Amino acid sequence: MLVGFPPGGGVDIVARLVLPRVADRLGQSFVIENRAGANGNIAMDAFAKSGTDGYTLFYGNVGNLAVTNSLYRDLSFDTVRDFVPVAQTMESFLVVAVSNDTPARNLAELMAYARANPGRLNGASAGAGGPTHLALELFKREFGLNIVHVPYRGSAPAIQDLAGGRVQMIIDGYSLMRGAVESGRVRVLAVASARREPLLPEVPTTDEAGAPGFTAGSWHMLMALRGTPQPALDRLEAALDGALRDPELVAAMAQQGVAARFRGQRDAAAFLQAERERWTRVIREAGITAEG
Repeated sequence: MLVGFPPGGGVDIVARLVLPRVADRLGQSFVIENRAGANGNIAMDAFAKSGTDGYTLFYGNVGNLAVTNSLYRDLSFDTVRDFVPVAQTMESFLVVAVSNDTPARNLAELMAYARANPGRLNGASAGAGGPTHLALELFKREFGLNIVHVPYRGSAPAIQDLAGGRVQMIIDGYSLMRGAVESGRVRVLAVASARREPLLPEVPTTDEAGAPGFTAGSWHMLMALRGTPQPALDRLEAALDGALRDPELVAAMAQQGVAARFRGQRDAAAFLQAERERWTRVIREAGITAEG
């Protein structure tokens, strides 16, 4: 199973939580292969060329599956034309976070600082064109902020530099930055969600913190190639459905700041198509490019 991000990233962590439970139900192990780079395009290109026997799969997120084909030209694959969802596995919220030495103590102060000091704030992302980049660009555009985008090869190195003060802010999932937050090196200013999150009950939503209407989140899906035998898809779907009903897995995912969310083949395909159309509109309206 191919993952388009480095070991230790958010997609990789959830994949390694979910897939052992799927393997138990199938009686067959998975080998996870991390091929990082280009918003997952390296892994997806390899996946597209792997054959349709159902033994090579791709585990990806909203950036890989709903955004990539709107950002990159001349790809060898199309995520809707060439891939089919086995199932959605999770959904999560993003948070606005800053390094501890950033002067802003809340989101309104961060926005005021960015306006007063155009180009002084560096905002990290997990890669140009990925969901964390899109979230940052939308934040900048909606509130008229001049923040310099700094892309990384995955969330883990981006958050490492955030914790070290080499960049000042990020909009990303909470799970990877939890250790840095608990050690005092990173501060979470707001949850980019319509409601407060149980994992961070004291952290205000973006609406509450001064960025009304700004929300951003992520989701993951397990994908097969179009043309994979239907019995193989059905067996994989059933195994995922069973795994995501496991209370231990649900609790383990919650500890990572994500919620188990099962959508089967048909519902996941419709959801993917809708997300692809939504992000394509956003990318075109905002003039976002893969180069950042």
